[in-house]
Amino acid sequence: MNKENRTLNEALVQASFFLHKHGIDPDLARYYWMELFEWDLTHLVKMLHQPISNTMVADYKLALRRIVGHEPIQYITGKAYFMGQYYRVTPATLIPREETQGLIQRGVSYLSNQSTAQVLDIGTGSGIIAINMKMTRPKDQVWAVDISPEAIEVAKINAKERQIDIHFRCSNLLDKIEKDQTFDLVLANLPYIGYEEMDYMDESVKRFEPSQALYAGNDGMDLYKLLASKLDAHMKQSSLAVFEFGFRQGEKMLQLFKKYFPNDTVWIEQDLSGNDRYLILKKLRRNHEN
Repeated sequence: MNKENRTLNEALVQASFFLHKHGIDPDLARYYWMELFEWDLTHLVKMLHQPISNTMVADYKLALRRIVGHEPIQYITGKAYFMGQYYRVTPATLIPREETQGLIQRGVSYLSNQSTAQVLDIGTGSGIIAINMKMTRPKDQVWAVDISPEAIEVAKINAKERQIDIHFRCSNLLDKIEKDQTFDLVLANLPYIGYEEMDYMDESVKRFEPSQALYAGNDGMDLYKLLASKLDAHMKQSSLAVFEFGFRQGEKMLQLFKKYFPNDTVWIEQDLSGNDRYLILKKLRRNHEN
């Protein structure tokens, strides 16, 4: 891709051959260009037969080399698309997945009859859960915690760019939450991959996404086990918790939270692909409460 005054179409054709040679879908050439330079499809089609600068070609070529080395395009551009917006991401944060949208939607749906609520997002990463909850329900008080200081800084930037006020804390699960602080809604998408699953994971995930945000012991349940043992003290009566987990972990999650919440309602719901994905915990109101 060193030809002078090449058109965008010529660059994309050559990029397609390059991707195909390295076992990557050649049709992604256009997508990578649009992500790298923040173009929409209309602008790309308009510019398809126009000459492009050598600088853009060089930047594109460098990005493609990183892509064939399994680096996610989101880390190359520093941003990821989620629920209609781009969010900053770094190697300190996970790349948002579509399944997490279902987590947020369930939280919003539960609070639909409450004018205000206290919401906690555990393991916030880039902040997408807390931010989307606050944007949807601006009157709520939202707390977001993560064990990674680097992730918290990314989340703060994402919130600031949207002028969203969220209480961020660097915390290992609930450790930095006040002992008497309780919430109407608790959301979490904690690390849930087991070390035993590493051989089956996509190479780009293993190489580039933060291991601290991926793995949770041999079976992927370590953090949820710890959370389940501490959660009750921070949930209001008639409150709700929604947790995202790996699609093979439904039965384990159900047994775990029924053990710690035997007098409350716990069930599993599926994602859009029909896989077990969300655990719902509904705290029941006790008779002695007003």
